[in-house]
Amino acid sequence: SSRAPISKKSRGASTENGDESPTKRTPKKKQKTPSENEIQKENINSSRGNLATKVTSKKTQQSITERDPLPKLWSKPTNMFKIISWNVNGIRAVVKNYPNALSDLVKEHKPDLICLQETKLQECHVTDPKLKLQGLLEEFGYDSFWSCSTEKKGYSGTAVFVKRCLASTTSTAANNNTSSKSVKQQKSLASFFKPKQPSAASVNETAADTGKTDPISNKKLFPFEVSYGLNNSHDPQGRCITVDYPLVSITNAYVPNSGDGLVRLDYRTKQWDVQFAQYMKAKEETRCVPVIMIGDLNVAHKSLDVWNDGAKHLDKCAGTTPEERESFTKILEDNDFVDLFRHLHPEAKGHYSFWSARAGNRSENKGLRLDYFVASKRLTNSNSDTSIVARDSYMIHDQLGSDHCPTVLELEIKG
Repeated sequence: SSRAPISKKSRGASTENGDESPTKRTPKKKQKTPSENEIQKENINSSRGNLATKVTSKKTQQSITERDPLPKLWSKPTNMFKIISWNVNGIRAVVKNYPNALSDLVKEHKPDLICLQETKLQECHVTDPKLKLQGLLEEFGYDSFWSCSTEKKGYSGTAVFVKRCLASTTSTAANNNTSSKSVKQQKSLASFFKPKQPSAASVNETAADTGKTDPISNKKLFPFEVSYGLNNSHDPQGRCITVDYPLVSITNAYVPNSGDGLVRLDYRTKQWDVQFAQYMKAKEETRCVPVIMIGDLNVAHKSLDVWNDGAKHLDKCAGTTPEERESFTKILEDNDFVDLFRHLHPEAKGHYSFWSARAGNRSENKGLRLDYFVASKRLTNSNSDTSIVARDSYMIHDQLGSDHCPTVLELEIKG
């Protein structure tokens, strides 16, 4: 007998148990391989669900340009010792374009010690009679000490100006950075580096100018040594000058910038910061006196030290990288040191010491705080037996002449 033909309609029909016929299955359509664009769209769509989470975890960018008023922290008695620090970004430019900047600063604020960074000088500039740097501020009773870069012209460099009534008789006469080629030049500097002894008249004039009724009692602050570099080591860029007083050791420093593209970030954080902290701690322990690190330390440590903290690009910019900030934190915590301005004014906003001249940020106060007074913690304890206490710190924001402004530290001399 012949089998009845299967109709076209029955092809692909289900069996009684609901399963597809094993003999006449409908062929599956060939799956289309998704294109690269389709895959990207799918990935984008699938990630949209997590977008809210990513946004909330992103660091918020702040914008602080208004400057809080600073309270007056003490009455400034006659036993005050005042220090001014300023990155001048080239002392020759300051003297040329703002010839009265330093003299006006001295007249108004009457500092006992002035520390300058980034002077951009060679030794020949210091003694050049046309520049008149050798006698700078001499008429106001200051002796000056210079550390110049011998490695690169027009680069780095530091200087200190010591009030003459506090001048030393045994200060280091010459900068240890000099090479054999500059011995003759350095000899000519020896008499310049040797501080002058004040006459009785100059001491009396200084007392009248500063309001200190008994300058003789401040002999405890006569510096007995001026040294250069770290541990008197070779400092080819002239970045450090240390002034040792009986009550305190003060180091004026211009800390290396990590550079464009952060090419010197490892050198800065793993070598310089480590050696600088070791030098200051050793000075503190050897002399058994508090120490102060002064100058352009080239880091904006906390969020209040950056006008736009949280901006994405800051993590890759010199001075605001996580590595530099963490290194600065380590210097403070491991050595029991204190950022004096932030200690005295913990919540102060808008107080910066540097503004980009290229971007024209100064008028809008879009700045960074790169300049510091970092000191032994005991300098903040007025109840201790220490003879010197940090009382106030602030910036002189209206002083022109550089892309930095001067910063001030006021110390009380007890006893």
